[in-house]
Order: sequence, then C-alpha cells, then structure tokens
Amino acid sequence: MVTRNFKKLLEMMLSASSTTSAGCQVIDVDGRSWFLNRKFTSFPYSITASLTTTANAAGISIAAGDPQDASKNDDRANNLLNTITSGVTLTLVSTTSGTDSFGAPYVEYKITVTNTGSEALTIREVGYKQKLRCMRYVGDNSTNEEVVFLLDRTALETPLVIQPGDAGVLHYRLAVFADREKAGVKLVSFSFGTDEEIAAMIDAARNGTIDLQTDGGWQVGDMRRIHLDAWTGGNNVSHAATDLDIVIAEFGDYNNCGCLFQFEFYEIVTEKERMSAENVNTNVGGYSVTGIYTTTLPAMVEALPTWLKTRLKTFNVLVGAGDQSSEIETVGNNKLALRSEVEVFGTSTHSAPGEGTMTARNKLGKNAANKYRGESSSSDSSLIWWLRSPSISSNAQFVAAGFGNATGTSSAIAVDLWASYSYGISPFGCI
Repeated sequence: MVTRNFKKLLEMMLSASSTTSAGCQVIDVDGRSWFLNRKFTSFPYSITASLTTTANAAGISIAAGDPQDASKNDDRANNLLNTITSGVTLTLVSTTSGTDSFGAPYVEYKITVTNTGSEALTIREVGYKQKLRCMRYVGDNSTNEEVVFLLDRTALETPLVIQPGDAGVLHYRLAVFADREKAGVKLVSFSFGTDEEIAAMIDAARNGTIDLQTDGGWQVGDMRRIHLDAWTGGNNVSHAATDLDIVIAEFGDYNNCGCLFQFEFYEIVTEKERMSAENVNTNVGGYSVTGIYTTTLPAMVEALPTWLKTRLKTFNVLVGAGDQSSEIETVGNNKLALRSEVEVFGTSTHSAPGEGTMTARNKLGKNAANKYRGESSSSDSSLIWWLRSPSISSNAQFVAAGFGNATGTSSAIAVDLWASYSYGISPFGCI
C-alpha cells in the first residue's frame, strides 16, 4: 500500500502551489525531473528499484515486522518495522512489467533472499524507499531539500522463514498510479482528489455504482484537508476560520444511519469548549444537555464545506445517562458528535458500558499517533479533548482524552475532568 507519510510529503509539496507559477521541481534517484503543481495527479511516472538492506537507502528493503501482526506498523513512519540490515543477501532474479485490472502499469520483482547468518530469518514486510530532491520555486526564489521516504509497504500474509544457509523467493509488486474510472466516475484518492471528484465518488457509492474501498482504494487512516468557516460555539466561544485534516475512521454503517463510512477530525480544535456552563460542574442530564451537543457541534456543521455538509448523515449515539447512572440512552439528531471512551480506547474504565465499540482506526494501535494530535505546548491542557461519556464515578465530570506529556508523543489516556473546564473537541461524522 502507498504509505500515509508519502501522501503527506506530496501534500506538503503541493500545498505551496496555488498557481502553475509556483510549485516543486522534483528529481528522483535516476535523475528524472518534472514540475509539480496543484494539477499534478499521477506519481510516480515509473519505478526503477534497486535492492538494498540498508535502512536509510533508496530501493527495496525487507523487515522482520511485528511477530503478532505485521499490519500494526504505523505506516506514517519513514521505515519498515524492524528493517533487516545484516545476515542476508538480496539477488534480483527477474523483473516483469504488466497492467493491473484497473489499467495501471506495475513492475513485479522476483528476488532471491539468502540467509547468510546463524539464526532463522523471518520476513513479514517488504517496502520500497524513494529519494527525492525537491527544489521549491516561488517566483525567482528556490530552496533545495533532499528526503528519503517509504513510498510503499507490503505486509506479507504469510511470513517468509529462511533457515541459516538456505534461500527463499519473494515476489514484490509496485504499481504506478494512473487515472482510473468506472461507469463514468473518475476514481481518485481520498487525500488528493478535488472536492468535486470526492463528492462524485461518494454519490456513486451510495448508488451502488462503485465501491470506495475496492474501486477507489480508500482505506481507514486516509486523511484529507478541509476548510472550516468562522463559527461560534457554546458559551459564545469564537472559532476563527481554519483548515483541518479529517481522517477515515471506519467503513460501514454506524447505528443504522445508512452511512458509507465515518470520518473524524485528526487534530484537536484548539479553541476551548465546556461541557457545562462556567463554574457549574455537573453531568446530570447527560450528553444531550451539554452546550457542545446543543450549540457547538450544530454551529460547526454549518462551517463545513458544502460538499461535505450536504452529504452528512443524521445519526444516533449511545451514551451514559449521567449522574453516576449505568443506564445507556440514545441521543439523536447528530450531524457531528463526540466520541465515547470505548470508541477511542476500547474500554469503559471511566464510563458506563455500552456506549459503542472501538473504531477501526483506533484498533490500529493505542499510541498517540494512531489517535488524535494536538499542537505541541508546554501545557497538557492544550492536548486534551472532550469525549461524550459522563463519568460513572462522579455527577460533576465527563471523560476526556489526553496525553501523558505536553508534546503528545506518549500514549493517549482517558481521564475524568470537571464539566466546566475548557478543553478541545475532535468530533466525528457519518457520510
């Protein structure tokens, strides 16, 4: 699969290119050069891979992965998980070119892997790294930057185990992106398609014309930047216009609302919101009487871009009744909602059981990077966001999520906090 860190790299380069007169001249390791701007949609044009076992070199690399589950690797990282750098030789046997079922060209490599070490060699991941030199032009000024990044990572369904002195064979395919369509619908990535293209794919998927995952290649963890207009939340908290990332959290229906997938905000909305009024600490009445539910989130919906706002489904959420009750109630009429403790962490340590299930995105891992991020700050409070769950042990608190340090690099944790305190929000919606 194409890794998210490559997508973010390309997004970073394209973000500087509001017109065709500004952009990036990209030079790959083979010396090919082209100019990137916002109209650029197909990368790379071709692939020429070398074999390497060096972690920071460009080319095909192998890795031991995770013994429990190779898919646990956070593919925003610049490396495979446990890259193998010694005790092995890689020999290219053959290279085959072809075209896949979508009409996109690919290159498939047959590689002999010889174990030259004294212990059994287990390979669970194969990846391809690309080195780019990016010369960014704005007007007559240019800056140079060189980067090696993981372009593709493939987790093997069955690990390849090679004993000392023996050899095994790997078949590794790299696909080149190409414009694709099905039934007259242009198929684009969630991250880089235009708003019009994304909207058309969603509409076609609702009509049963295409499948967003099978045909479009969309997957949990895909991110897209959207613009929010200025809006005013509960307790008259003003939010300036801003651009934020949304991320696909799970495919499939949510509480029978008829949606194709759930999305959530990748970042914390940094202006602070209260669950109850200032200096009034209570969760009596539950989530449905909070200012975030009644005022903040409906106002945030109106600030969303039209293509997204008009495709939101109205859905119900399950949430504890509050006042230390273990009863679960249904709160309806949501276009955006806060997550519950169990949806983020998979447990109901601080809240009533029955508020839903852990999302597919949060099942990817329990570290901070696989959940939400706040901006780095010297204060932990800037990295805390409200959940909809009333505390089961107090009638004055709701559950919130945060990090164990001020930079958001440690594991995310759930905590009970006073309802009148000001923290961020990171809601989700259904499309």
